[in-house]
Amino acid sequence: MTKPTVAAQSASTEGKALQQRLQRAEAHQAQLEYAAFSCKLRKRPLVLFFGRESFSDNSKYLFLRSLSSCRGYEVLWCTPQREVARTLQARGLPTLLIGQNHEQTIDTLLHAAVAVFTINPFESLGLSIPLLGCLAGARKLQLWHGISVKKLNLQLLPHLPVRNADLRQYWLSNIGVDHVLSTSSHFDEYWRTVFGCRELVRAGMPRNEVIVRPAREPELLGSELPDRARNALESGKPAILLTPTWQRSKETALTDADFLTRIWGFARRNGANVFIKTHPTYVGRWEHPADEIEELHLIDPGVDLYPHLQRFAALITDYSSIMFDFLLTGHPVLTLDLRLGDHQNYEPDYSLVPPGDFRIAFTPETIEARLDDALSSDRGKQARAQYATRIFETDPAEAGTTLLRALDAWVEQSLAPDFRAHVY
Repeated sequence: MTKPTVAAQSASTEGKALQQRLQRAEAHQAQLEYAAFSCKLRKRPLVLFFGRESFSDNSKYLFLRSLSSCRGYEVLWCTPQREVARTLQARGLPTLLIGQNHEQTIDTLLHAAVAVFTINPFESLGLSIPLLGCLAGARKLQLWHGISVKKLNLQLLPHLPVRNADLRQYWLSNIGVDHVLSTSSHFDEYWRTVFGCRELVRAGMPRNEVIVRPAREPELLGSELPDRARNALESGKPAILLTPTWQRSKETALTDADFLTRIWGFARRNGANVFIKTHPTYVGRWEHPADEIEELHLIDPGVDLYPHLQRFAALITDYSSIMFDFLLTGHPVLTLDLRLGDHQNYEPDYSLVPPGDFRIAFTPETIEARLDDALSSDRGKQARAQYATRIFETDPAEAGTTLLRALDAWVEQSLAPDFRAHVY
């Protein structure tokens, strides 16, 4: 069989690149046309909720809360994930499987009064550029997924190649929202800068309600643990949560075999259990599965751990945003000692959050001593509690109540007469 020539290979590559550009151009044209329809159409009393690949995070809790009382409008959980849709439908929860029926999906999105997001809308819509246009006329609320020491969206323009079309698509999708949740006046400028959004909503994060109160039965959906992990968490032994975060393709010491050996040794010596909730990019990195080691428990990235957070005696992370939510448990937070410039030239950046003594810094070599001190004496408890009141200025237990008032108002506004008759 004759191998293709260099010229033929080059022509094939150029042809594929041209085809991709044409497909992108067609997708953007469809987005513009759907957007024109969406901005002109009369809206229905309908609020759409979009989440992650699993049923979890802020939009999950606000969705369930909206179903708990008659709001005067319809609500739908929207997902491109078949298994999630199947699970929710089996529980009788109103669900739209995005793309199962394209005409139904487009019609639903075009007529929605409000859309609520937890992650990038582009991801929430199954990476469909045209479907973004369908929501152009809806009021869009971004709850996001945590207080961050990472630069995001518009803050990344000086650091990442803005000429990259794929990056631009993600950023443009994110900055297309109308409102952004801000838990504190300390973060207002940050969120305005990140999303380019001038309309902020002051409230707590809905997922944090189950940290400060018991979870209700519907809220446990998506939080199921393997039997072995559940039994360990309920055993009464100290439970330590380890959460490596995504570091833009960089490595983290928290997934290093030597570090995990240190953590496992500490757990064995102290009669404790370690629960590892990884970012999806880190799954499968360990030579020996955690299920083979008695004190270690590997939790699937899609599991919603928030109903269980109060059970953990301490959190260990590099710089995951969960460290701020975990302050509401009252238990110690240990973070990897990465200073600005040590890891990347723009993150982690603790200047993005208020100054304060809310965490215990460690290195891989000092983790055992720092953890032992935190669990035995916990001298920073009062400082953490004070810091929590600065970054969560409203009652965490009232997050859903506050945000539902906003949704109610926006739906009512979308249904009000929006035309004038001129008589000459």
